[in-house]
Amino acid sequence: MAKGRKKLAVWQGFLAGGLLTLGIYLLGLLFLTLLLVKGALSEGGSFPVVAALCALASLAGGLLTVRLTLWRAGGVLTAALFLFVLLLAGLGFWGEITWLGQGGVLLLCGLAGGLLAGVASPKKRRRRK
Repeated sequence: MAKGRKKLAVWQGFLAGGLLTLGIYLLGLLFLTLLLVKGALSEGGSFPVVAALCALASLAGGLLTVRLTLWRAGGVLTAALFLFVLLLAGLGFWGEITWLGQGGVLLLCGLAGGLLAGVASPKKRRRRK
């Protein structure tokens, strides 16, 4: 039997990272909605939580992608795909994105999470013979 982990195709790593990113973001939004309805969090304090949630979701998905594909740029690309999905959802529901308002900040937080995933990933080590 071969030692080590099974090597996945690149698209499988991106799919797993993207699904993890979307899953964390959607579950976080559901939990945030519960906190807002119960009155534990004010409406004015919800946007910083959403921005942090966006950054953490893209960080987690990016780290998974980098770990599965061993490609450091995978974290940024996973975050870019996640933000593209957010843009499509925003344009589909509201018809516009306020770039200078909260929409641009949300996109920057997502990109920052992807950049952190690329930077925080371990470097490839060469095997010694």
